[in-house]
Amino acid sequence: MRLTQDSGRRRRSRERGIALLATAFGLVAIIGIAGISVDLGRMYVVKGELQAYTDAAAISGTLQLDGTSAGISRATNAVGTLGTGNPAMGWDFGSKTITGATVQFAKGLIATPNAPDPATWSANPGSATDYRFLQVTVSEPVPLTFMQAFKVLQGSGVTSTSAVAARSVAAQALITSFPVGLLPFSPIAPNNLPDNFGMTPGVEYTLRYPSGGGLKKGDVCAGDQDQTYWDNLPAQDRGFWGSNSAAAIRGEIIDDNQVAVINIGDPVPMVGGAKNTEASALDTRVQEDSDPNSATYSAYLANGTGNGRRVIGVPVNGGPPDFTAIGIGAFLLLPTPVYQGVQGNTPICAEYIGPYVAGSTRAGAGATSAVGNTGGYMVRLIQ
Repeated sequence: MRLTQDSGRRRRSRERGIALLATAFGLVAIIGIAGISVDLGRMYVVKGELQAYTDAAAISGTLQLDGTSAGISRATNAVGTLGTGNPAMGWDFGSKTITGATVQFAKGLIATPNAPDPATWSANPGSATDYRFLQVTVSEPVPLTFMQAFKVLQGSGVTSTSAVAARSVAAQALITSFPVGLLPFSPIAPNNLPDNFGMTPGVEYTLRYPSGGGLKKGDVCAGDQDQTYWDNLPAQDRGFWGSNSAAAIRGEIIDDNQVAVINIGDPVPMVGGAKNTEASALDTRVQEDSDPNSATYSAYLANGTGNGRRVIGVPVNGGPPDFTAIGIGAFLLLPTPVYQGVQGNTPICAEYIGPYVAGSTRAGAGATSAVGNTGGYMVRLIQ
């Protein structure tokens, strides 16, 4: 009998030991599951925060690229400022500041200009020409809680953080079809060669010219006065395209209501007729800019307060008889009240900036002649 009782006690002791071991292993499993659900969830949130930052930073920096070393510096600074100067761009539920982002720039491939050339990625390119791509990479150490305890129980040492990274690539993508954003003027290019079409940045060119054909040197703006394309200009042509409606013209200028798609390589849909609306509409648009008074583009940039309403994009054409769109140019509208004094046969002038980048106050960075193409640019995420 005693033997039987001792055997029962030993069996119950073993069962308690097995239960204790099972409980211990179960506890490890529970902690491990908690680590996966809590810590991985936290890492997932941080990944989303970092991705939102790199997306915004890549776009912000790419808007600053203009083919100069100063543009490279501005882009790098824009990426850093977005992280350290914007509380909305924090990480770990917005409690920490994003720092240490790395920035690299690249040119486009010649065969496929809207894809970056892997061989050209550089943090500080020697020549900024055609550097239209920007990559932002950031990594932050996410604190671990349960997973740290789980590793201790496993005897694998203490790991207090896990690196979480994000990367985005943005580009000034070459665009050859523009459905929105262009004003209803189309200046004639001095030549058909991209990417400045024979125009000189800082010089005023003619958006609208007097009617009647046979124009004289004084009838056009400074950049056009020595050109010969005025000699055979159709009498009805005045540099407008899109619509003859006064309401439509005003809507195109003030509200950006582009009435037709402009495709590079196709004729610009020029329209004739008297125009009496555009001058006041242009002045209204100038006054919508937070800097309506700077006399030149360099002064506009130096002042640093403009909101971009004076910077416009227009199709540049190759002249009569087809007025083929050869590219999109960026121009600065002249300060108020210049356009208030425009009469029926007064030329409307604007200062040429360079290749157009939608949404930017700066010229594009691309040397489109290097890739054998023309057009304007649009900043977009490509990765």
